[in-house]
Amino acid sequence: MTDSYSIVAAKYGYANSERFLSVLQLLMNEEEVEVVASLPMSPEDLATKFGKPVDHINRLLNGLFSRGVIFETRKGYQIARSLIQLHDSTSSDPRSDAIYGRKLLDLWGDFDEGEWYGDIAEASRVFSGYPSRILPARGSIAPGTKLLPAEDIDSLIDNSWKFAIVPCSCRRIHQKCEHLTDTCLQLNRAAEYVIKRGSGRELDKEQVLALFDAAARNGLIHTIPNIPGFSAIMCNCCTDCCIGIVPFTKYGEKKNSFDKSRFAASIAMETCSGCQDCVDICPFEAVEMARYPGSKKLKAKVDADKCYGCGICAVNCSTKSIQLIEVRPPEHIPSYLEADGGLSSLHEKT
Repeated sequence: MTDSYSIVAAKYGYANSERFLSVLQLLMNEEEVEVVASLPMSPEDLATKFGKPVDHINRLLNGLFSRGVIFETRKGYQIARSLIQLHDSTSSDPRSDAIYGRKLLDLWGDFDEGEWYGDIAEASRVFSGYPSRILPARGSIAPGTKLLPAEDIDSLIDNSWKFAIVPCSCRRIHQKCEHLTDTCLQLNRAAEYVIKRGSGRELDKEQVLALFDAAARNGLIHTIPNIPGFSAIMCNCCTDCCIGIVPFTKYGEKKNSFDKSRFAASIAMETCSGCQDCVDICPFEAVEMARYPGSKKLKAKVDADKCYGCGICAVNCSTKSIQLIEVRPPEHIPSYLEADGGLSSLHEKT
């Protein structure tokens, strides 16, 4: 193993990981990794450093960009900002299957389960908050309920200008469920990036909303980074493969990396048919069948402590007996005052 592979691995905190080095070895040959280890540096300076023509360096950089190894910024090409960015950009692109077959995905999977999951869970012990937040599914909210723009999918989409979809890297790698795969939404500059790379498919607003509706019906959880301001990505996650859930299920003190929405499911016992569809589809196992006074049939009952307010049960209820109701104040969303203008930006969703 050359020093350049270790230099790049060290930038992601895994200089001594044989699993991660194996991923880098597959993604880059020795000439490429030497260039990547030297970034950020202009093509002209790289050409001088390695004694190669500028055209050759540019072809090499363009190839690395296309494969998701490096990123184009205002300051030129640079390595991924984080390990998760490198992980997702290289594993979410189906074109890589023609190059590597399953080998790249299998190497990432071995690294995930053999090292990274445990490290993610361990790192979470020192943080009190959650890096991601649940978004309630469209059509799941009780009529007249007030939504913040930061939690309203329609508002988030209306305030974006570019959309692209890429396959879920987690489900491509781990293949532990049969959920939809083309569900990872990129927004604005992130969308421009995957479209330019050729790894993402551009969508219009109507297609984006249809995607979220289909994902919810498929039992996928809508999530967004829990940070001030607008995000570049909106995910549709499963409990079987998601990197925001599985590491915590296996190793963590927290149940996952998601903060709850401001809502919780409420069931109208009078119209509940007792079909148990909500029990089967709830990602958080928050619904059970119970005996209600005056009813001979078992009917659905929500465990408020377990409910994350995702609305998956509501949109999949055939009798429309489930709705999300507000159970937490606007302050539950830490970014709403800074990003959305505070309480004055509340608007009704009916």
